[in-house]
Amino acid sequence: MRTRSLRSSLLLVAASAALLGGCGPFGYLGKVSRDASKAVADAKQAGAEQYAPYEYWGAVTYLEQAKVLMAYSEYERSFDYGERAKQLAEEAKRKSDKREAGEMTETLDDEDGATPDADPNANGAAEGDAEAKDGKAKASGSISIGGGK
Repeated sequence: MRTRSLRSSLLLVAASAALLGGCGPFGYLGKVSRDASKAVADAKQAGAEQYAPYEYWGAVTYLEQAKVLMAYSEYERSFDYGERAKQLAEEAKRKSDKREAGEMTETLDDEDGATPDADPNANGAAEGDAEAKDGKAKASGSISIGGGK
């Protein structure tokens, strides 16, 4: 009889844990604490701070906010922030892996529409030439300091 009672109790505990798996602190442990934290750590290890800083720091910020919300027992919002942290961390890791492999070569200049090799001051003649075509030194460009009128 005693083993039957023990089995019933264990079954009841297992069923309760399964039902409460997505609720409150139990869900936090799975969704935020384990999954999102691991994703952020993986992204950092892949070099995402350097290669995908927007996504990496976004993930870090969302993860921190998820922890704060959990401390205030805002479980559902904490889960949402944890899920977003995980998504951003995974994206940061993907971008980092691609950039390290040479498959992605975005730079800040690319976003502005300029090519990285182009000289922004090139208008047919270079402005920084120190010598003229006849070999004599010449001054080029102008420097203004202050708010001259």
